[in-house]
Amino acid sequence: MNFRTVLILINVAAIAGLLGFIFFRVLSIRRNPETTTAENLTPFFDDEVLESAHLERVLGIALIALVIVVLGLLAYFIWEPFRETSAATGFNEQSIQRGAVLFANDQSPNYDSTVSLQCANCHGVDGGGGAASFTVKSEDPRCDPTATLTPELAAKEPYCLPKQVAWRAPALTLAGLRYSADQLTQIITYGRPGTPMPAWGIASGKGVLQEQGIQDLVNYVESLTVKSSKAQADAAKAASDTAGVLAKPATKTAAAKWVATAEAALATAQEERAAQTDPAEIATYDEVVAEKQQELDVAKAWEQTTRSATPGQIEFMNNCARCHTRGWSYFDPKNPDATTPPGPMGGGAYGPNLTNGDVNRQFPPPNGEAGLFTWISAGVPAGEGYGSRGISSGRMPHFGAVLTKAQIEAIMAYERSL
Repeated sequence: MNFRTVLILINVAAIAGLLGFIFFRVLSIRRNPETTTAENLTPFFDDEVLESAHLERVLGIALIALVIVVLGLLAYFIWEPFRETSAATGFNEQSIQRGAVLFANDQSPNYDSTVSLQCANCHGVDGGGGAASFTVKSEDPRCDPTATLTPELAAKEPYCLPKQVAWRAPALTLAGLRYSADQLTQIITYGRPGTPMPAWGIASGKGVLQEQGIQDLVNYVESLTVKSSKAQADAAKAASDTAGVLAKPATKTAAAKWVATAEAALATAQEERAAQTDPAEIATYDEVVAEKQQELDVAKAWEQTTRSATPGQIEFMNNCARCHTRGWSYFDPKNPDATTPPGPMGGGAYGPNLTNGDVNRQFPPPNGEAGLFTWISAGVPAGEGYGSRGISSGRMPHFGAVLTKAQIEAIMAYERSL
């Protein structure tokens, strides 16, 4: 029996006693309807009794009552912090349970078809990561983004067709280490534009969850968080696995095939450009050639990566590229040209472009090393400055609890090389 139950029983007993006393007094009046002598006319104790035994008895009762009150207050002040902590823990556990129901899909034990948002469809039943189907629109300059997709258009301009990709959804077991509660609230409320992550909060104008529902999901996600030591061990294993994938002959062969495909696409675009006479079409095909040239450059860079990737590049690909490299979340090293090709490594996507020297300008070496390390490991709250002139948006995750100091320093060196 916990303290809360004891308090409830005491209150129930007190209320029952009060009601019983009132009931007794009502019945007593009915049983004794005769008039009684007024209290001020009733003879009372004489002075000898009043100032001796009676007074001592009253004072004794008062002393006992005082001792009970003092001990009760002392017990209350001692017990209250524990009760408050227990209540907060209980509220948090209830919130986590509600969050588990919101997170669940039909494969989860907590699934409720009337409530569950089925986040587990993308992030895995246990929050360990998964994949989400996502449509990537064509960015080919020859395409009209307002055109209606028809069989005729698909046959005439196949390069304008959107592509269905498997977008890797991140493991939420690291979310509590990489993001603060405020950051998780912002992500769940407003989503990730340009990704499969939708906005769930009513505050976004698109979602269905009030603040309590958002808080329940945040608490549930934080409850999945693994220890920092395990996260760092997993990161080391992931780096080893990535290096192993890059070293496989099949990966190198696929990279060489991608380069050949990109070279052929560039040659075709150049031929089509040379055949144009209309100035507007020439300008359009100039963009097409530039796009195909970039794809070839990316393919060659990837082929080089399969031959000699640095530790910093591997850590960047595993931890940073999904935000700082367009298309990396659905890039398949074993079949790199199967979907829409990714952008240059570090070229920017949801996160900013790192290939234009911003890292070195924001954190000029050598004095900027400490600032860059802090930026990657701990981040900076929204609205506060970082580096030489940066102002944080508050969206940058922090990796100090996920990666070791050596791993972060390797990422720093790679980012400076961009």
